[in-house]
Amino acid sequence: MSGDVDRLIKEGLVPMKKRAVESFGRNHPHIMALFKNFFGGQKNRVGIRVTENGKTVGEYTIHMKGTDITEVEDGVLSSELHHPLGIVRPYAVIERSALERMLADEENITSDPVGALRKYLPDLTLKFM
Repeated sequence: MSGDVDRLIKEGLVPMKKRAVESFGRNHPHIMALFKNFFGGQKNRVGIRVTENGKTVGEYTIHMKGTDITEVEDGVLSSELHHPLGIVRPYAVIERSALERMLADEENITSDPVGALRKYLPDLTLKFM
């Protein structure tokens, strides 16, 4: 089962995130410039826990440099976001079925990332380590 979830994250979510960021940058270049300025050169980690019927089926750490994904670690949940006031360690929890719905809706997500975020936000739980 974890191999299926690994594919959803590594072959589905990560490439889709890259396309969504590119689309957002084309549609909102000024806001993207702010993101790149704020995160530029920083190494951050984002954690994702995938659940099925409330039970953990996969944990991932997405390593980022600036706004670009550099690596995905499976089996590890380690988050670290740097900001001017220090470090926070948030991670997202999402049910596998919600992740699958998101991936099936890639066209909407890449064309309108902000609108799609509003649509899928109820499926995400943000926690802190």
